[in-house]
Amino acid sequence: MKIDKRNLGHWLLLLAFMAQGVLGLLGRLAFRSRGGRRPDGIVVVLYGHKLNGNLLAIHRYVVANPQLCIRATFLTMDRGYARELAGQGVDVCEADGPGCARLLARADALISDHGLHSLQPFVGCFRRLGLRFFDVWHGIPFKGFDGQDFRVQHGYDEVWVASERCRRLYVERFGFPPGRVKVTGYARTDRLLRPEAEAGALRAALGLPGEGRLILFAPTWAQDASGRSLYPFGLDEQTFLRALTEVAGRHGATVLLRSHLNSGDVGRDGGLPAGVRALPSTRYPDTESILLVSDVLICDWSSIAFDYLLLDRPTLFLDVPPPFRKGFSLGPEYRFGEVGGDMDALLRSLEVCLGAPDRYWQTHRSRHADVMERVYGDVLDGRASERCVGRLVGCVTGEGTPPAPVQGG
Repeated sequence: MKIDKRNLGHWLLLLAFMAQGVLGLLGRLAFRSRGGRRPDGIVVVLYGHKLNGNLLAIHRYVVANPQLCIRATFLTMDRGYARELAGQGVDVCEADGPGCARLLARADALISDHGLHSLQPFVGCFRRLGLRFFDVWHGIPFKGFDGQDFRVQHGYDEVWVASERCRRLYVERFGFPPGRVKVTGYARTDRLLRPEAEAGALRAALGLPGEGRLILFAPTWAQDASGRSLYPFGLDEQTFLRALTEVAGRHGATVLLRSHLNSGDVGRDGGLPAGVRALPSTRYPDTESILLVSDVLICDWSSIAFDYLLLDRPTLFLDVPPPFRKGFSLGPEYRFGEVGGDMDALLRSLEVCLGAPDRYWQTHRSRHADVMERVYGDVLDGRASERCVGRLVGCVTGEGTPPAPVQGG
C-alpha cells in the first residue's frame, strides 16, 4: 500500500499498525518466557506494497513445496487488497487488526522488498527477540542511492541481491557489511527464465488480444523531479500514444501502457487512444506476466529494463533527463538497446523492431549479452527462489540450507 501523507485515514492506519507492533513485541516476550520452539514449522511474514515481484515468487515457491513446512503470510495495510488476496486463497493478514500482533509474536522471519512503515522503529527489538529480517529490494537500479536510503535495511540480518555486481553496489555504495549481502539472484526472474504458462493463457488472464504483437511502454515515475511527465520529449499523452499506435497499427500490434505504482491508476477512466491498453501497477501488480507477453519494450530509466533484458527482446530507451537527485547506481552505459533522443528517432526504431527485427539485433545483440553478463553474472539458472528460501531456512534454524526442494510454483 502506498501511503498518502495528506490522507488522515492513512495516518490512523499507521498508528494502528504501530500499536500492533508493540503488542507483537509483548507477545514475543511472553512466548519467549515459556521457552522452546513451536513444532509447526517456520512462520514467515512477507511485507511490501503488493504481493508481487520477489515476494510473490517466494510465496509461490513456498506454496509449491509444502514439505518445507513454511507458512508464508502477506501482511498489508490495505483492507481491500487483503480481501482480494484472501479471495484468491492467499494467507493474508491486515496490519491494523489483532491478527497482526499474533502473527508478529509467532513469526520466525520477515521478508520485505522496500521498507517497513510502522514496524521500522522496532527492528532492533524484534531481532533481539528472535525475528530474522531479510530484504529483497524490488529492482536493479539506474537510480542513484546512498547508505541513507537503506538505513532500515542496514538493521536486517541479510540482503538478497541479483548478482555479484549488485553485491558490490550494496557494499561499496550503500554501506552494507560484506557478509550481510548474499547473492541469490532475484526470485521473480525465475518465471522469466523458466516460464510456467503459455503466452496465450497469460494474454487471456490480462484481457489482451489473442493475436498480434504487444508493445510495452513502461515509464518510471516522477521520483526526485516533481511534476515530471510520464510522456517524453514535451509531448502530451494523446500525441505520444497516438504516434505509437500509428506505427503499431501498420504491423497489427497493440500498445500496452504500464504506469508505475507511484504514478497512480493511469488509464482507469478511459480516454486513451484506440489501440492502447492500460495495465497500471495499481491494478495489475504481476509485472512478470506482462513482460512475458510483450514483444518490444519502450522505457526511460525504469529498472523494469533489467528484468526485460532476460527475455532477449528488442528494447528502446527514451533519452530523457534522469529524475534522480543522487545520480546513478548503474549509469547510462547500461542502456543495452536503441536510445532515441526525440519522437522521430523512437518511431524509426520501433518500425525496425516490428518490420525488420534482424536489423535491431545486428546492432544490439552483443550489447544485450554484455550488459546481461555485467548485471547478472552466473546466477541465471531459474533457481533464485530456491536459494532465497534456502538462506531463510538456514538462518532461522541454524542448520544450513535444506535439501533441494521440488522445482515449480
